[in-house]
Amino acid sequence: MLRRRTAPALAALTLLAASATACASSTGGGAQAQGDTLTVVSASPPASLDPAKANVGSDNWFVNLTYDTVLRMREGGRVDAGLATRWGYVDDSNQTFEFTLRDGVKFADGTPMTAADVAASLDYSRRNGLNVSWVSAIDSVTATGPTTVRIHCSSPHPNLPQLLTQLLMIGSVISPKGLADPAKLGTQSFGAGPYVLDTAGTASGDHYTYRPNPNYWDKSKIHWKKVVIKVVPNPNTALQTVRTGQGDILALNAGQVDTARSGGLTITKSPAFFLGVNLADREGTLAPPLKDVRVRQALNYAVDRQAITKAVVQEYGQPTDQITLPGIDSYAADYDTHYPYDADRARKLLADAGYPKGFRLTMETQGMAGIDLVTQAVVQQWKQIGVDVDLTTDTSIGQWLSNATSRKYAALGFGYGGASGYLASLDWMLPHPTAFNPFATEDAELTRRLAAAAAAPADRAPALYQDVTRYTVDQAWFVPVLRMDGIYAYNAKKVTGFIAAVGYLPDLAWSTAPKK
Repeated sequence: MLRRRTAPALAALTLLAASATACASSTGGGAQAQGDTLTVVSASPPASLDPAKANVGSDNWFVNLTYDTVLRMREGGRVDAGLATRWGYVDDSNQTFEFTLRDGVKFADGTPMTAADVAASLDYSRRNGLNVSWVSAIDSVTATGPTTVRIHCSSPHPNLPQLLTQLLMIGSVISPKGLADPAKLGTQSFGAGPYVLDTAGTASGDHYTYRPNPNYWDKSKIHWKKVVIKVVPNPNTALQTVRTGQGDILALNAGQVDTARSGGLTITKSPAFFLGVNLADREGTLAPPLKDVRVRQALNYAVDRQAITKAVVQEYGQPTDQITLPGIDSYAADYDTHYPYDADRARKLLADAGYPKGFRLTMETQGMAGIDLVTQAVVQQWKQIGVDVDLTTDTSIGQWLSNATSRKYAALGFGYGGASGYLASLDWMLPHPTAFNPFATEDAELTRRLAAAAAAPADRAPALYQDVTRYTVDQAWFVPVLRMDGIYAYNAKKVTGFIAAVGYLPDLAWSTAPKK
């Protein structure tokens, strides 16, 4: 899935494992000339405006406009100052992390922000959010002074800086007023971001209107007098909305790029997520053949990734054999084409494993974002080596999550936004049940490698996570097929600073500004 976090399905975002320790000194600037209205077109409404319950990827823009985060992700995966000006681990095991807040910050309601407020907000998000696996190691969040906060983890967590940025939203700071009435967080804003939700100008599910926060600590980052996000589910209607000047920005699919360009729109794109099939039943509970690594390798050799990539995403993607993206710490370039298409070799491996006539298994997939197209293509190619699939296609994220965790399916079609090696391991590889490891498969060697990588210094961790990737590819836990670009179109005559890049989601709140 491209999921709710549990959802990177709707996660067209990538996350780099950047350096954890830094010091920055951004200061608030004065007011500057503002554009009138920025209009963004979204394919779907947010699952929630509560940062803890919003979908990573699809809901970021709705949330990031009104909530500042402890830290800020910049282009290239660089972690920068946000509400915190100093931050870093204070031990050698990546378990204790501290940060210092900037002075003079107020929430949109005018109340001063304290370290105790920030600690309470982080505690709320880790206890009530969708990102259960990503925060599972955190055992305490404590205000250690008026402007200092300490996060302690029960086991190494090398990606706390990334977790606290606007990409993953856990570091979005909610005011005491919002925490006092959590039911309102889903439909109102209670943050300290550059904008506030204009509830009078908002029709939930249709359009969302944002106005400048008069108490914002850096007026120079408020670029618009008004921001409107329109929900237009039909992709052709959405593109026409922007082409005719009724909108300024939207996300595209590969088939829309030429039309967007011919209409005078500018394209920005970057590798954003990967699609394929998860061989979840690796212990053979439902499909005994999957317990044999030769069978799982056969299923990889049986897939013509080049042909599927060309058919589904044209030039806006690349075949891949690994569940990560270039530029991410776990990406192993030498393993990107580890399983060349070879149906004869696949048949021999099946025969060697005792299945010369193939076998049958159950699979679930999602009918969205191209995931179903990739899954169906894999199913057809597996049929050529005698493997038949009983396929169920879900039409919503909620339905997918329910089925994915039901343990009724031996394989799962997926789409996933690229995450760092550590964060991906929490979803896919460690022996606890998730939507991506529903049978809680345990591999002692893999767990040992992951523990060593999580505790390693920042300069050593990438090599260790790349070895983890090679190990999972050799063990054929998954059948990745392709990585897909996140593609956006925007009106460059009106808008500047709207950029897609690896490790970075285009930033509406701080970077997208009127063209001078």
